[in-house]
Amino acid sequence: MVKPSTEFTKHHDVEAPRVDAAEFRQGWRVRTRLDQLRADGRITRGEWQAATEYRSAFEIARYASPPAAGSGVDHAGSSDAGLLAKLAAVRRLREVEATIGKLATALVVACVVTDLSWAAIARHCLRNPETVRDWTCLAIRAMAVAWATPGPRRAADPPSSGRGRPGRAVRAS
Repeated sequence: MVKPSTEFTKHHDVEAPRVDAAEFRQGWRVRTRLDQLRADGRITRGEWQAATEYRSAFEIARYASPPAAGSGVDHAGSSDAGLLAKLAAVRRLREVEATIGKLATALVVACVVTDLSWAAIARHCLRNPETVRDWTCLAIRAMAVAWATPGPRRAADPPSSGRGRPGRAVRAS
């Protein structure tokens, strides 16, 4: 088995193969930001699972494509299943975004799908580099709830204090 290059390991957290009573992994594995959040206890196993399912749906929506016309594939059969899967993935991703909002979606995609560095996520989402992990964990938590309860819902409005004007409290009389 070929070990990753020194240059590669400078830029990625790489785990060696491990075969024992706890784990059966025969190859080298790059530890993602999502995996690190799970290992650090910042997200639960259920949130990690929802995030990996979200990433799979994103990859289906982005990369899966039906066969080209004239490719010899029966367009009334197998390609319909692929197209339906892609449409279902797009619908589900849009439902989640409608529920959690654009900022949380951007944080989830940057961490879970593209695995950007924390500094890059902070720049991309206009967050403080010191708090971007916390923001991302909150976004993953919200995404996990939305993922577990499919269906269109509207993202919650930011809290307002009184008659639609921010910063003004209304007293109960």
